[in-house]
Amino acid sequence: MKTKMNLNVVAENEEEKEIEKFLELLHSSDEVEKFLETMRQEAKKRSIYKYRERIKDSNSAIRTYRINNKKLEDVHDYVGISFITNNEKEIYPIIDYLKEKLSNAEYIDFVDEKYIYSPLVYIKWVPPLGYNVFAKEKLITNAMEVPIEIRVCSKEGYISEQSAYYSVQKNDMTNLPREEKNQLRNIAQHITYKFALLNMRELTEKERKKHIKELDSIIQKNSLFLRENYDLCKDAILDFGRLTYRCKYDKEMTEDQGELTKEEIDKIDEFIKNKFSSLLENGGKDIVEKVSIAVEEIQKIEYKRIKEELNIN
Repeated sequence: MKTKMNLNVVAENEEEKEIEKFLELLHSSDEVEKFLETMRQEAKKRSIYKYRERIKDSNSAIRTYRINNKKLEDVHDYVGISFITNNEKEIYPIIDYLKEKLSNAEYIDFVDEKYIYSPLVYIKWVPPLGYNVFAKEKLITNAMEVPIEIRVCSKEGYISEQSAYYSVQKNDMTNLPREEKNQLRNIAQHITYKFALLNMRELTEKERKKHIKELDSIIQKNSLFLRENYDLCKDAILDFGRLTYRCKYDKEMTEDQGELTKEEIDKIDEFIKNKFSSLLENGGKDIVEKVSIAVEEIQKIEYKRIKEELNIN
């Protein structure tokens, strides 16, 4: 997916050079790689949907430093890990393992939905129905502790997080003030989270009505703000469509990842978003019905057909 972040940055002052130097150390560290391999092996033992990891790129870290003005010792996510589960029950055994492995870490529990919706828009944004774990581990001899953030969340939480993250939060192509961008990100995540529940879970009629009612409330309470930022909100919903498609064809697309160029991957992602957009336009009467029809129709398109249409072998 094409990044909307401005990553054309060069370390200019001493703090930024220290950040760059530390991240170069993390990327080359055998100790960090050993720690990540331990996490990978733990993920393989479990029947989870997906495991993801990354060591932050120095360009991204410097960009974040300029936005948030956080010094090197204040950062919490230079190593990022995600355990993405099929449901909430799978979250707890992973947390139990992490508490044994990282006993001094901070554990923030957002599994209970009441923490998500009270208040509707809260200051600290985390994936719904999941845990955030913040740790600082002495992995490298003669170096500062490594800041690690681990997220353990449900599949629906992951999809809604990603939908709002890149379309709004990491979008440098908008001039929205930071506070408004954060608010919009929170609202977009809540909306796409409800869409994920409505289109990816087996719900009773009572549960379905509850989620639709809450979704309508979110949209109505923030209607003016959403209209003012229509393009960003729409992009979050299109990313939601792309991610639900990727969820269904994840095995094929993940296997392809190492064979395709970044340009080819971007073309596939843009094709899926554009197709989802056209399906939304021709969908049902209201937004819930439109999204439901579009999700159903986009998933009927086989992944190999998209590659053929784009002439990607």
